Amino acid sequence: MINNHKHGFTLIELILYVSIVTVFITALVPFAWNVILGGEKSSSQQEVYAQARLISERIKYEIRNSTGVNSVSSNAISLAVSNVENNPTVIDVSSGNVRITLGAAAAENLNSVTTTATTLTFTDYTSSDTKTKHIQFVLTLDDTYTGGRQEYEVPPITIEGSAEVRSN
Repeated sequence: MINNHKHGFTLIELILYVSIVTVFITALVPFAWNVILGGEKSSSQQEVYAQARLISERIKYEIRNSTGVNSVSSNAISLAVSNVENNPTVIDVSSGNVRITLGAAAAENLNSVTTTATTLTFTDYTSSDTKTKHIQFVLTLDDTYTGGRQEYEVPPITIEGSAEVRSN
């Protein structure tokens, strides 16, 4: 008995398999690409949010641990502190950087080079009898990415916070 079965694919089967794989890959690649680019944007957003939280917490810390408020302007605050070396403690914004100056030391930037502060506004809500010294601040932070790739562009975020001077 002679076996006439041939092994392999016919041309029709091969064309059918290639077209099915092509349709599958065509649907899968854009989905995977969107997931990858979404991860990049999420990473950029997390950097801006983390920087904003860090700056906000540092400002609150300095206000709470001060002994008083020397002066408050729309974009700077000067705090009296008990440590002579750090007196006064000044927090302001300059050239896109939120800075803190402890006494006569050089100003230190609170935000990294990947973010820029577009606004930092302080409002003094000290009571008329000056027993309650309450300061509110509004910080707007943006990323410094200047490229044209949309997946890295993050809209600016604004954080509002406030703190009271604990020491009298």
